[in-house]
Amino acid sequence: MEKLRQMSLSNWLTAGLIIVLIEIVLFNSGMIFSLVLSGGLLYFGKQAWQHMYGKILVGVGAIMLLTAILSMVTLRILFVILIINLILKYMETKKNPLIFEPVVKTEQENQGKEQLFVTKRPFFFNQWVGSHETPNHSYEWENIHLQNGIGDVQIDLSNTVLPDREVFISLRNGAGKITILVPYELEISVQHSALAGEASILSSYTARLWNENVVYQTEGYEQAQQKCTILSSVWIGDIEVRRV
Repeated sequence: MEKLRQMSLSNWLTAGLIIVLIEIVLFNSGMIFSLVLSGGLLYFGKQAWQHMYGKILVGVGAIMLLTAILSMVTLRILFVILIINLILKYMETKKNPLIFEPVVKTEQENQGKEQLFVTKRPFFFNQWVGSHETPNHSYEWENIHLQNGIGDVQIDLSNTVLPDREVFISLRNGAGKITILVPYELEISVQHSALAGEASILSSYTARLWNENVVYQTEGYEQAQQKCTILSSVWIGDIEVRRV
């Protein structure tokens, strides 16, 4: 069981592909004809895309390919297993979210070493499934850039000292809630897009979003020297920005 947990995503995908090929070759040889035919329609349709019949060929080929894939029992089972696995991982990370802990090197550690370049550990690491949050104690600020699959993200700016310049938070999330806590004296600009979800910004703007963009900016943002720009997007999920 422990070895199964340690398998990487590429190993799981390879194993799933092998199982699908076994089903096609041994139990569903007619699938090969369907795949070849739909692939041919897609190819020739793409070549003649500027004409109406090209678009028709692409549409028919796509429908045939989707029908052939959905008819495979193995893929249905693998899809259910994948969904269950994602749900279990999401529940686990909700209980134990990844917390950023900055790495600080002392002067003694750096003495006697020639520094050709400096590398810094990012706040968060991109994940397919997992929740992220900044620590509850003080931490050194670095601009945040994160792409996440499924999971919640919480960033608390009240536990850090922001520089007297514009700082950036860039978030791309598949599904989950984004929560950003900002100090009362900080001016902010929010640009958010969502396929489906809700936006609540500083208790002065609340809206349900359906494939929409939201742009919000505090009154003193343009003139402020210390300010924060938030760029976020989510397929399904909410964003909440509030003062603390």
